[in-house]
Amino acid sequence: MIQKKLLNKKDQEKLEQEQHQLEEYTSYLEKSEDDLRAFRHDYKNILNSLKVSAQEGNVQEVVQKLDKYTKTTLNSAALLKYKDVNHIHIKSIKSIIISKLTELYNLDIPYNFECRNNIHNLPDHIDELDLVRIIGITFDNAIEESKALIGEKHNIRSAEVQIMVYSDGPGEFEYEIRNRIQNKKISTSQIQQRGFTTKKNHKGLGLANIKEIENKYPDMSISYTIQDGWFDFYMTIDTEDGEENE
Repeated sequence: MIQKKLLNKKDQEKLEQEQHQLEEYTSYLEKSEDDLRAFRHDYKNILNSLKVSAQEGNVQEVVQKLDKYTKTTLNSAALLKYKDVNHIHIKSIKSIIISKLTELYNLDIPYNFECRNNIHNLPDHIDELDLVRIIGITFDNAIEESKALIGEKHNIRSAEVQIMVYSDGPGEFEYEIRNRIQNKKISTSQIQQRGFTTKKNHKGLGLANIKEIENKYPDMSISYTIQDGWFDFYMTIDTEDGEENE
């Protein structure tokens, strides 16, 4: 009974956290839209006011004034916090990505998220919770490694995370996450083994769990690359390609 109450409390706290993040995301979208509308309105007048300076050859003065206005009027970091997330229309995928981008933002870890086209559906036979697990594990790994790298270099800019989500149709889904890593020699086959970890007091189950999920789906392909100080995780699901091969 005590365990059940604790679990219920934990689940409730998680739901409340997710709700808070979604509310924050909604507020962010509304504020960004208002800021951009005001920015577009003002910019025409500002350009006209600087036209004389430009005509007289004071180009540097024009550039400096525009740059100053941009920085003071729009907080570029906050504006880009959830860039492209609005293109994802699958609630569970959108929620986990919002959660992890919020974590990156709050930790001041430099990142870039890209999803250029609208994604409304996943391949039919794919359990979206399996994708949520994969996205959560890989984000967590990238965040942990980024924190360790910053601790090693004592420089927030030494870390960076790049994320891409893409789909060209209901039978396809791609996800990639790249992060800078410490100077370690790690085997890409070794990191997928159950129990392998470079973290102290950690069970090392993350990528092994992903391997088990990959084994469930014949049309899911996952690759790991370590090159030039970057760790790259790339997953693609292509059910149409699988149908052609049958």
